[in-house]
Amino acid sequence: MNAEANFDLTGHWTGMFNYPGPFPPVGFEAELRDVGGSIAGTVSEPDEDPSGNVGTLWATVEGARQGSAVTFTKMYEDAERMPEPVFYSGTIQPDGNEVSGRWEIPGHWSGTFLMVRNPGAAEAVEEEAAEEVPVGDEAGPL
Repeated sequence: MNAEANFDLTGHWTGMFNYPGPFPPVGFEAELRDVGGSIAGTVSEPDEDPSGNVGTLWATVEGARQGSAVTFTKMYEDAERMPEPVFYSGTIQPDGNEVSGRWEIPGHWSGTFLMVRNPGAAEAVEEEAAEEVPVGDEAGPL
């Protein structure tokens, strides 16, 4: 596998982002698809409302990868509650399984983030997508 292939970000990622000051870090899960450097996917993260109820916030991400640099924008599905886009920029580590960098909501917040993926996750997704679906007699009884 060449070095550029290591930078394909397709797969399941687990990470955390840090807020400024005394606020605790927040974990997240991401499913990303990287097609020739164009990145799209979904992100879920815990959400605690003022009364202490914990739910899940969902967001979509779109961005780009060029070499070891990655940028993407996160938009929350609940735009009424979380209307601002979050801009991320980071660096992919040489093994392709870790990205770290900064996030920003211009004029409001900024901090750092880190996300990691299981080695081989991209290959598993690629293999699954490439599997042929049996047709005709190969498919077995219906």
